[in-house]
Amino acid sequence: MRSKYYWICLFSLPLFTALIATCGRRDEARISLTVKGAPDSTEVVVSRLAMNEIQVLDTLYTSQGKASCEVSVYAGSPEFIYLSYGDGQTVPLLLQDRDRVSVTASWNGAGATVEGSEESLLMQEVDSVINAFSSAFDAGTAELLAAEERGDHAEVSRLRRELGALYVRCKQDAIKYIYAHPKSMSVIPVLYMRTSDGLPVFSQATDALIMERVYDSLKTVYPSSPYLVSLADEVSLRFNALEIQNRMASAEEVDFPEIVLSDVNGRQQSLTALRGKVVILMFWDASNVEQRVYNSDLKILYDKYRGRGLEIYQVGLNSDKTAWAMQVKEQELPWISVCDPAAGASVSAMLYNVTQLPAMYVISRDGSIESKNVFDMRALEAEISRLL
Repeated sequence: MRSKYYWICLFSLPLFTALIATCGRRDEARISLTVKGAPDSTEVVVSRLAMNEIQVLDTLYTSQGKASCEVSVYAGSPEFIYLSYGDGQTVPLLLQDRDRVSVTASWNGAGATVEGSEESLLMQEVDSVINAFSSAFDAGTAELLAAEERGDHAEVSRLRRELGALYVRCKQDAIKYIYAHPKSMSVIPVLYMRTSDGLPVFSQATDALIMERVYDSLKTVYPSSPYLVSLADEVSLRFNALEIQNRMASAEEVDFPEIVLSDVNGRQQSLTALRGKVVILMFWDASNVEQRVYNSDLKILYDKYRGRGLEIYQVGLNSDKTAWAMQVKEQELPWISVCDPAAGASVSAMLYNVTQLPAMYVISRDGSIESKNVFDMRALEAEISRLL
């Protein structure tokens, strides 16, 4: 019963709390817990999933293996509630307002039974599947690493095939569960299942279609659930990735992907409109002092070569667009400065596979990307001079 949750969540706790507060009334759900074999005064932590953080609601202490509490639950949607005790034992629940739930668990983690909540019963099923997959994947991975250390190539090939087959079966079973329970919030953790090393089960851009189906179905039952706001963001992100894949597949090999973003004056600036010039495309974080200092050196290079056809298209990946604009104006940056406030979900960053900041691409007059991350100013000037 030691739960492993490898699913990603997109809200901050303050935003989740604000949404909950504005969505409607809250009511109480009551939990009665029995932990067979638990010592007296065993600590039980009651928590709620607030998207990307676990919010502790209460701490209980058992008496003769029993404990109980009431939790405040949003009336418009089930909420993910967890009971944690002992050496990492966790019982996941999916509670609605006015639920009266009885949970019987064991101190040694052999399993839990739940009465009084249909959604929580489904969560037990999901939890069991997630744990079984994680355990099998971990065991297979350990065997694979051992075979690689021994240099047993035949065994490595076999184990890789087995892990791949396990991964595929898990995804197929997950899709079956999603289709079989279209109105249950228990499908949310299924969508966000991950292996212990962080690989999402639903990792492809085309999985946007499945996520959209889940969103549309749950929206008819729980239209104001904060969890669905998060899911909508994920659906949008996946469709953006799918669009990028299609765009990249149909693009000319030497062509650079288009970016159209607003500058500090609200004007739309197109990257492809600069074709025919040598372009330094740079992604940066305006809140980073070192990156702001680098702009000073870049201004010297820009002033030297702009008359010969050099242009800079600088993308600020900052969620705080106002702070970004203040830095651009304060530094008096003379080139094209735009902001992609989506930050971690930035389509422009995904187009260029930006994994860390700063990131730089040098684009030739004919639109081919000639070099990447040339931050040494002498080397960058040599590259610009060569292309001009």
